[in-house]
Amino acid sequence: MVEMETLRNKLEQIVGTPLRIKQLTKQQSESVYNRTERQEPPKTLSNSGGIAEHKPILKNSVVVEDMIWYPLYSKSGHIYVLEAPVRELSGEVMQLIELLVAQVRPDADEPGPVHGDEERESLRFSSWIVEQLDQERGDSEIPDDLELKRRLTGEMIPFLLTCESVHAADVNRSQLKKLLKSYFDGEVILVPLRSHEWLILAKKELVIGAGEDKEEENSDSETDMLSAFSLGLYELIANEWVGTFHLSVGTPFSPAKWLVSMVALLKETIFLGRTFHVAEHVHFPWELLLERLIYSIPVDQRRLFLEQAGDHGVLFSDNETLSTLETFFQLDCNVSETAKRLYIHRNTLLYRLDKIKQETGLDVRSFGDAVLVKLTMLLYKVTKRK
Repeated sequence: MVEMETLRNKLEQIVGTPLRIKQLTKQQSESVYNRTERQEPPKTLSNSGGIAEHKPILKNSVVVEDMIWYPLYSKSGHIYVLEAPVRELSGEVMQLIELLVAQVRPDADEPGPVHGDEERESLRFSSWIVEQLDQERGDSEIPDDLELKRRLTGEMIPFLLTCESVHAADVNRSQLKKLLKSYFDGEVILVPLRSHEWLILAKKELVIGAGEDKEEENSDSETDMLSAFSLGLYELIANEWVGTFHLSVGTPFSPAKWLVSMVALLKETIFLGRTFHVAEHVHFPWELLLERLIYSIPVDQRRLFLEQAGDHGVLFSDNETLSTLETFFQLDCNVSETAKRLYIHRNTLLYRLDKIKQETGLDVRSFGDAVLVKLTMLLYKVTKRK
């Protein structure tokens, strides 16, 4: 599924004309429907045996005054279109845009109806989870009248997928579940939470094996396997769903008891990941312990610490220096490995580290100074950006 903002950017570069994605009003939306075709729908039987109602058909383009609208998708009852000035487009370009948009437009122009008992039950389950999250009741037990509870047996691995693009079309549930089933090589539970937010629950054995014979010393390898599995899952969805999204994953747990608190943890993990590591899209709670601690410090205390530590704002606002420090800390302050990862000569890295020492008085090659610079850098990210 093509992310619409990406499509707009690429088309704008090709045609050399400003384009924008616009939300139509209810009245404007009527003009992009082909009501003629809707008046004489062919009679077909639905799954329930009744006469199926055909959805309104979107036109490929509509000219309104001096603008042309290309319908993209509908969301929450509103139609979103790609808008362009007619006078700046040739007839051939208008036909080309019309053809491209028609090819990438989601099959379902309106939010699809609920299909089957499973989807209906997943929506009930979703409402219950969202309600518990809103009321901050992380210890709530799943009610027995929710049928999905019967499938939450044994240990499972939770994933939370959140799309952050404003102009992403609604994700088709059946397509996403089909994609997940192929990657997990087995059935998974897919629960839509809020808009563009999905909870995925998979049996532990589908992700990292049963693990019954593993020793406690192998706990590190379990998180390594989870990390590798999640990165592969992200790549797969990114290739099929060309939008910007984030993925967080938890360790094996018993959903019957800890589901709500786990979902809250995954949501917090994505928030911390987006706050402290803006270039990353897969986030793991076990890698963000320090970030969670930093964020829990009151704002006044953060600002006071930064004032006492010195104003290094210029240093941390420089992308090259920030990238160097993040890679250096990520690789356990190993100079050779950091130089390889950054594709620079070892002496170049040493020059950068010496420059940081000159400007801050702190040598990140010593443990104490490295800790101080790391804490200052994290505090700066959540304090100076606001």
